[in-house]
Amino acid sequence: MVRNRVMTLASIGAIMAALFVLGIIMATIINLDNIVAGLESKVEVTVYLKKGTTQGDIETVYNRINSWEGIVEVEFISKEEALENWRKEMGSKSYLLDGYNEENNPLPDTFRIKVERPEYVENIVTNARKLSAVDQVRYSADVVRAIMSIAGTTRLIGLSIVVLLSVMSVIIINNTIKLTVYSRRREINIMKYIGATDWYIRWPFLIEGMVLGLFGAVLAGGAVAGLYAILLEKANDMESILSIFGLLPMKDIMYPVLLVFALIGCLIGISASMLSIRKHLKV
Repeated sequence: MVRNRVMTLASIGAIMAALFVLGIIMATIINLDNIVAGLESKVEVTVYLKKGTTQGDIETVYNRINSWEGIVEVEFISKEEALENWRKEMGSKSYLLDGYNEENNPLPDTFRIKVERPEYVENIVTNARKLSAVDQVRYSADVVRAIMSIAGTTRLIGLSIVVLLSVMSVIIINNTIKLTVYSRRREINIMKYIGATDWYIRWPFLIEGMVLGLFGAVLAGGAVAGLYAILLEKANDMESILSIFGLLPMKDIMYPVLLVFALIGCLIGISASMLSIRKHLKV
């Protein structure tokens, strides 16, 4: 690698460039997925109980709801709490509600259900409507469908882009390693002619392929981390347009990125060396 340093540097540079582009796209996709997950977690179902519901009925409904799949949180709001919240929302006009008290409170006892993902909503609504103590179940069907559509489309496009760039990175790294092996085909032939075994010749190239891939991966990871750190700093600046995006912390981005880099760099470096040297061993 030292004797052929020009080719070595060119190989590391090519690997780094391919993985850097992949890393930037991966960081973007991971953040988009986090934003979509945040939208999904805001899906709520409101369950209104019938008038005259007893404390035992309330506990039964609460336990039944918590047993369903896809439930993140169940919050019980008594009709007294609901009336008090209504007064606070009215602000300076809360005097309009002065005529209401515990006896003539028009608001029902309510369960506010936070759902893990939109696809659970239909089953939750169906099950809630079957409960005898439940009067009405409300949720925004259009919003749920829109969130499901956005989430599905975003994840499909993101996965497709990552897979495409991963394949392109593999091809670039593969061709780069092949060039390093091809540039030393005469050395391989000479070693073969003087009696070196195939594996004696292979091992240095396999190690070199792994090292080149690892160096390129580390440098690409450092470049992605540096750029992402700048973006995080800009996002923390309230005057920056990036401040409207809740970017994930560095560790949540770099762990998956570095893992993918290491796998692609090392494994493809080794396999490309193995495949490239095979035909030069046939002398």
